[in-house]
Order: sequence, then C-alpha cells, then structure tokens
Amino acid sequence: MKYLIITNPSSGKHKSISTLNSILIPYLKERNINYESFITKEPLDAQNELNTCNLNDINRIIVLGGDGTMHEVINGMLARKDNKNLPLGLLPTGSGNSLLHDFNQLHIKDTLKKILNEETQKIDLLEINTLKEKLFSTNMIGWGMVNDIGYQAENLRWIGPARYNVSSIIQIFKYQPRKAAIEIDGELYNSNFAFIMVCNTIHVGKGMKMAPKACLKDGKMDLIIIKNNFSRIKLLQMFPKLFSGNHIKSKLVKYVQAKSFTLYPEINEELNIDGDMKAMTPINITVAPNKVTLLN
Repeated sequence: MKYLIITNPSSGKHKSISTLNSILIPYLKERNINYESFITKEPLDAQNELNTCNLNDINRIIVLGGDGTMHEVINGMLARKDNKNLPLGLLPTGSGNSLLHDFNQLHIKDTLKKILNEETQKIDLLEINTLKEKLFSTNMIGWGMVNDIGYQAENLRWIGPARYNVSSIIQIFKYQPRKAAIEIDGELYNSNFAFIMVCNTIHVGKGMKMAPKACLKDGKMDLIIIKNNFSRIKLLQMFPKLFSGNHIKSKLVKYVQAKSFTLYPEINEELNIDGDMKAMTPINITVAPNKVTLLN
C-alpha cells in the first residue's frame, strides 16, 4: 500500500505543514507505510499535480487542506487521461472543513485513523457545465450575495475561519439584488434574487448548516433560494439560524431538492465554488452519483 500526500500549506491557519511533519509522516513511518509527498506552492498546483503525475504505484491519496484543496484534487484526478480514480482521505486542516463537518470528523488524529482503516464510501458530486469548461463540486456553488461574501472573505484571510461569518454580516448590509432566470428540473422562473446556494453537503463556511436535508449519497442537490423580498434587518435576524439549520423555516427561504439546475443571470459573473471564486455563469448543474470514493 502506498499513499500520495497532497499538502496545501496556505489552507486554514497554515497548520497543514505542522500536521504533515508532526503527525502524519511519523504515523506512517511507525507503521512502515510507504508514501510520496507533494506540497503546493500556488493555486491550482494540487489540481495540476493530480492531473499529470504518475499514479501507477499509488493506491490511496491523503489531502491536507480544506474544501478548496479537495476541490482541486478531485477535479485534477477526474480530468486524467488514464481515468484513474483513487480513494481519497481528507484531514481537517482547512478554514471551513465543510465536507468533514458532514461526517463529524474534525479531529485530525481520529480522522487519520479512519483513513488508514481503509473503509470507503462513494459520494455524489455536483457536475458544473459552463460555456467553457466542466468541473465538479463536493461542497457548494454560490451565486449572488454569496459571491460578494467570497470576495470579502479572500480579503480577510488573516482572520482565519471566522472570515466567512464576518464577511456574511458585512455583505448583508452592502448587498445589491441580482436579476436572473433559473430552471429547476425543467421548471423556469424569473425574478430578482439576493442569493442562491446549490449544496451537496449540509455544511458550508464555518459550521453553517445551510442545507440541513442534504445527503452526499441521495442523488439530489439542495437549493437554498433567497429572493429580493426582505429587509436587511430580517436577513440579519435569520443569520444565526444558519448554524442550526432553522433558517429553512423562514418565509424568506425557498428550499428545494432537485436533480438539475440552470442559472441564466442578467449579468454574468464568477461563482463561489467550494469556497473559492471560479468559473463563470451561465451554468448548468447536475448530480454525478457515486463519482468519488472517500476514505473515512
């Protein structure tokens, strides 16, 4: 058995390298487990490495980073010409760790033991098709105010994991509505929206239960739609409920489970995908069942 370790030293509060050197490598050496290590230096390094590296003698992959690093690893692997699709383990060294929140695996040593136990499960991904590219999401796709939160959070990385929550509060007071046509399982709607979240996981950001009914193995995506029919005060009052999932009881929220979703905004812009800004509208999203295998 041989592992490929992908480490993003910039994720979270830069604890990936210390986790690699003080926990993961000693743990593997004690058990005589073979490994190769790759440390990223800039964005897309993980994606490019998984897309082009030689995986002939690699059996498993361990990722040290957050949801954005996992996004890169998965998209790099799924674009390989040899169609290699190896089981993946993720250690919680990112800012949000939304995927691992769904499995209640937020302690590094406990999660590592589960990864090395070799138990696996397949999960769905969200397949995103734009006019120029195809990519996959493990976590979420956000549009509208969520875009603004994403940009704000990038500028507040020095705060650490709390930057998502701080950015959300700031953008509630600054937001501008966006006009779009959306299509859900063939039904077309036109309106002004505050934001739309398309979720694969229950959690987004730092522990927010944005989609409390989501399941990574149900063949569905969960849509959280907020139209432009509220006051900023009402939205701010709803914000704390995101951490319990009770926001979906609000009249402000339309919660839909679907198999396909298309977004045609009046003005095209980037999307927040798994915590990073990328791709460009318009987009079509479908569910890709059992697309990757997790070690957990």
